[in-house]
Amino acid sequence: RDGELKHNGSTIAKVASFSIQSNLETLETTTLGDNDRRYIPGVVGYSGSATLLYYEDDGGKIAGGEVLKRIFTKDSKGVTTDAKKEMEFVFKGGKNGDTGRRIKISAYITSASIGAVTGDIMRAEIAFQGDGALTEGQFD
Repeated sequence: RDGELKHNGSTIAKVASFSIQSNLETLETTTLGDNDRRYIPGVVGYSGSATLLYYEDDGGKIAGGEVLKRIFTKDSKGVTTDAKKEMEFVFKGGKNGDTGRRIKISAYITSASIGAVTGDIMRAEIAFQGDGALTEGQFD
């Protein structure tokens, strides 16, 4: 409950839900005389998606707008390598509502959609592809 998406330590969007998948590629090492397949670990990759709440905050700023600018761009150059951002998903919980549970990842936003339902807060759906290892994974 009370999920947040942070960038540079500041909350940039409230998160209704998110998921991050970690995938390990395995490399086959089976040789000609083997009767069973053998594998060793390869590289790990991360990808995921999130549902952001898109609304105007008390200061008149659109919460979540910074994230959407990464893919909804007017720039004729398109999306460049500087669009990669450090994203930190924080999920509060426990007895005291602490924020000790977090996942940080450098990622590119690969897709985004925004929509609204009458009487509800606007939501934006994003998908992202991680670049490199997790910066932090804390699940206490």
